Amino acid sequence: MSKRKTVKKTARTTKKRPGTGRKGRQPSVQPLVQEALQVTWLLKGGLKNVQLAYIRVGKLLAQVRDRKLWEALKHLDIESYAEQRLQLKRASLYRYLQVHDWMAQCHKTWLEPHPKGFIPELTDATDLMWIETELARKDLTPEKKAGLEKLQKKGLDGSLKDGELDRWRRQGRGTDTSMKSFLSKLRLLRRRGARLADMPPEAIADLDAAINVIDKAVTPVGKP
Repeated sequence: MSKRKTVKKTARTTKKRPGTGRKGRQPSVQPLVQEALQVTWLLKGGLKNVQLAYIRVGKLLAQVRDRKLWEALKHLDIESYAEQRLQLKRASLYRYLQVHDWMAQCHKTWLEPHPKGFIPELTDATDLMWIETELARKDLTPEKKAGLEKLQKKGLDGSLKDGELDRWRRQGRGTDTSMKSFLSKLRLLRRRGARLADMPPEAIADLDAAINVIDKAVTPVGKP
């Protein structure tokens, strides 16, 4: 009889990666991605609501002002209504209203129920309002107009940095030495002085005379 050959079976051993077994299985990555996306979506919505809150406040305050709703609640004026009912100081009240009126005139789409695109925060909106008000002036030099237009573009796309407008203003004060700039400042001082109850009338008359002389110097003959 022939002897049967016996073949020894060798058990194949494979190394298991840590955490891949049933007992040590790690949580799937996909649920974490879904959670991250959901939280990010909620954060975007919350931040958008914060960003648009000042617009809604301005619209409601304008409604109170335009329809004189403060009278229905027995207040003497909108200022007392805002302070007593809303704990809103006078400066903040008129800041909201000023920004709202500017948007109603220059950026109406921002006041829509569901505005699209970039909308600046309150501080940036205040800066942008000042920039666009300055751009509406007719006595701007080409250099100043170009600088303001550059700042306006940044304000509209959200790239205007903190303090950038203030730095530009300070720089402009130091470089603008034209007669027109001096005349504009002198007229502003004259208006402020005229509001003072104890301002001597002869001082106002002297300012008017100085303004007249400088105005003739900077305005070419034959032009208004």
